[in-house]
Amino acid sequence: MSFFEPLPPPPPPGSTPEWSPPSWDRPSEGTLPAIVPVGEVVHRSEGVVVEVEHVRVYPNGFTINLLILTNPRLGRGRSGFALLGGVGGPDMAQRFPRVGVRFADGRTAGREASFPGHLDVAKDDDGIPTEPIVSMSGGGGGSHGYHFSVWVFPLPPEGPLEVYVSLPAVDDGVESKVVLDGAAVRSAAERARIIWQ
Repeated sequence: MSFFEPLPPPPPPGSTPEWSPPSWDRPSEGTLPAIVPVGEVVHRSEGVVVEVEHVRVYPNGFTINLLILTNPRLGRGRSGFALLGGVGGPDMAQRFPRVGVRFADGRTAGREASFPGHLDVAKDDDGIPTEPIVSMSGGGGGSHGYHFSVWVFPLPPEGPLEVYVSLPAVDDGVESKVVLDGAAVRSAAERARIIWQ
């Protein structure tokens, strides 16, 4: 005699409804993105260097991917170590880079003082944001390097795509900018490969 009651039988195959996130909320799942190389250093100081490595482009938007390296000769307690969450580092909002964009048509995203989010943006009748969004996509690393990415929706129009980066935890949050080709990002979406829909 078992202590536990019997488990209910599993649902029949195909009876569980499939779920997928809204098309604007994150990169297309089941899709291999097209890569647009950038390789531009947007910040350099004694303790930290930040490069916009590349943009990963999906049919519904793109991620901006940063590589943050810290000077291994400076050791613990210096700006780079604190940025990555070291002892005595800043609060969580200060640790993350700030990333924002300005499209060629003047629309912006990521300028908010709080960490960029997208839950409270204006949406049309179909629930699609009526303005661009920037939200954290992922990140990780170790004591001397960190990868960080943000999701941007929608794809940019043709023309200059300005990407702004600031590190609040170091160098008083000095702001830097790199200009990408919006047409190159937009056209890369056609090279993304949808594996599962």
